[in-house]
Amino acid sequence: MDWFERLAGNQYIEMVLLANNEGRILRSSRPMRSRDELIASMFQTAEVLAQTLAMEFGLHAAEMVQFSTQLGHMMLFPLEHSTHYVIVITERTAPYLLLMVEITRVLKTVQRSDLTVFEQVISQPDDLDELDTAELIEAVREWLQQRPSE
Repeated sequence: MDWFERLAGNQYIEMVLLANNEGRILRSSRPMRSRDELIASMFQTAEVLAQTLAMEFGLHAAEMVQFSTQLGHMMLFPLEHSTHYVIVITERTAPYLLLMVEITRVLKTVQRSDLTVFEQVISQPDDLDELDTAELIEAVREWLQQRPSE
């Protein structure tokens, strides 16, 4: 069992994503929709913000970015100097500390070659335009408007 399957197979983890710093989702533990590619860029933006805030306050680099919602936790782990990102989504009631120990153990074993394998599998057109700031903000607005209200 590889590291990704180990995380995806955890009973408390609802979803695992692997994305690169080009905004591409390389692997997902659930079927992806066509609009889900924006998610990778949004998480990358959040990681840049976290790293900037950590630097501004004179702290060490951020090792994880977490968003907690009413329903669950989204955790973003930068790998290989932020060239890749692992996103883990859990239920709100999941045993958080136990999960963090497991996730940390698994991610410590990930080597660069484990990540480049996924890069070779993905074949997407190279002519995709990179999102500029205005496009990214508009994409986040659109995404928020389309979310079902609870």
